[in-house]
Amino acid sequence: MARQTENGHGLGQMPEDAGAIDRVLRERPLIVASNRGPVTCSLEDDGTFRARKGSGGVVTAVSSIAREHQPIWIAAAMTEGDRARAEVAARQGEHLIEFGRPPEFRLRFVVPAPEAYHQYYNVISNPLLWFLQHYLWDTPRSPDITHEIWTAWYDGYVAVNRLFADEIVATCERCETQPIVMLQDYHLYLCGGMVRERNPDAILQHFVHIPWPDPDYWRLLPMAMRRAICEGMLGNDIVGFQTPEHARSFMYTCEAYVDGAEIDYDRSAVRWNGRRIEVRAYPISIDANAVRRIAYSKEARSHDRYLPNHWNEFTILRVDRAEPSKNIVRGFQAFDRFLEAHREFQGRVNFVAITVPSRMDVPEYQDYLDDVSAAVGRINARYANVETGWQPIHLIMGENYPRALAAMKWYDVLLVNAIIDGMNLVAKEGALLNERNGVLILSEGAGAASQLGDNALIIAPADVEGTADAMHQALTMPLADRRRMAEGLRRAVEADDVADWFRQQIADLIRYASADEPDADHADASSPLASPIEPDVAVP
Repeated sequence: MARQTENGHGLGQMPEDAGAIDRVLRERPLIVASNRGPVTCSLEDDGTFRARKGSGGVVTAVSSIAREHQPIWIAAAMTEGDRARAEVAARQGEHLIEFGRPPEFRLRFVVPAPEAYHQYYNVISNPLLWFLQHYLWDTPRSPDITHEIWTAWYDGYVAVNRLFADEIVATCERCETQPIVMLQDYHLYLCGGMVRERNPDAILQHFVHIPWPDPDYWRLLPMAMRRAICEGMLGNDIVGFQTPEHARSFMYTCEAYVDGAEIDYDRSAVRWNGRRIEVRAYPISIDANAVRRIAYSKEARSHDRYLPNHWNEFTILRVDRAEPSKNIVRGFQAFDRFLEAHREFQGRVNFVAITVPSRMDVPEYQDYLDDVSAAVGRINARYANVETGWQPIHLIMGENYPRALAAMKWYDVLLVNAIIDGMNLVAKEGALLNERNGVLILSEGAGAASQLGDNALIIAPADVEGTADAMHQALTMPLADRRRMAEGLRRAVEADDVADWFRQQIADLIRYASADEPDADHADASSPLASPIEPDVAVP
């Protein structure tokens, strides 16, 4: 018989295996809510719609259970094709749009007014929150919380979060049993609280894919904003982060800015408004089989014809979106310093940078892409050898995932020097695919450092000289050491799985809602994902 909790869920007994999770999902719908949906629609010339499936980690994870359980996905209509498809669904009374045969996803679009979406996405989510959470603001100069920002907050961010909450509540009401709702990322911080207000028995979890800064940095935002964000998050049953450090920072922030919040650091929880909210770390991973399949697909192999033109006796590779947090310019500066200090490598080493322009409607991103191009031009002009045709940096622009995976097979050094990242899956993809015992140079600001750091060269993201030294160490490392580290990285990645990442979150939600008094004692003590987070102790 199902036990009622102080939160009123009554989900039944705590799951002990994947079969128990599947049984619960057969009884209760799964709702995933995110800004970007699992597919992007485009309207064809003949009036039909074409749906292109996304390749992100959440889509991959949900796909692992999608065909059997057909989750409901609530997402913003981001493109004209999305809006047109949503309009057709509304006109035909089609509440859920099905994709795939049999259906893999059932989708419901949130359709904000274009100006509201612009304010929510391009003014508040990106760049205000994203820059803040990556410690990227030039604080003596920005951000300026002006009247325009406040307008975008209320008319954009708050308004669109309310639209998401409306869709989630309406979808829950159509279900025979209380669904499991999983919110994603920084676009929807207010949504959990809004849903909880209207549906007190809702089963809610929110996973934050990006870092969570310490309370002092949140002071860049007015108290009303930061408090609303924290209180919105505390509407959930469980709040998840990539690392224990980010989870701990969230609890610090709640303690600092939420009136009446009681923090239990020993059990990784916040008690507020008569409810207990668990705070957990779930490091995201990759689908190793799918990544390998794409890397050795016909499309990826087609790039093997020309990619070797970019290689040299030694090859350093980076693969990034062209955004400030990825620290691309400092990586080039470190390479410049390496060539200056180790002239014997000039002409023998190439730095191949595969970059994907991102969020080009945000001025800061446009400026940073200009900085990247300028750094490449300067270094190539300084070192290029006209007689031999050698140029040190090869910049490859454009989004092509199979090409990026194909390139990862052949590097000698993979540089991941992000200023700060929630995780950084490039480090994991490269570690899985590389066939040359390549060395990973990894920033301690990347979440992946806590999992891969023992078999990587760890650098501080702003340490240009240290990064140059790491390049030299990597390129001169004995083969036995390279092989040992590469095999260690590969084992670490293969032991993890993005589907397990997602199922662990569902299992914790079921466990939480099945307990009379949800607390950390019910968690599997052997699982690092359920480890208590203590105030001043680093958790591995």
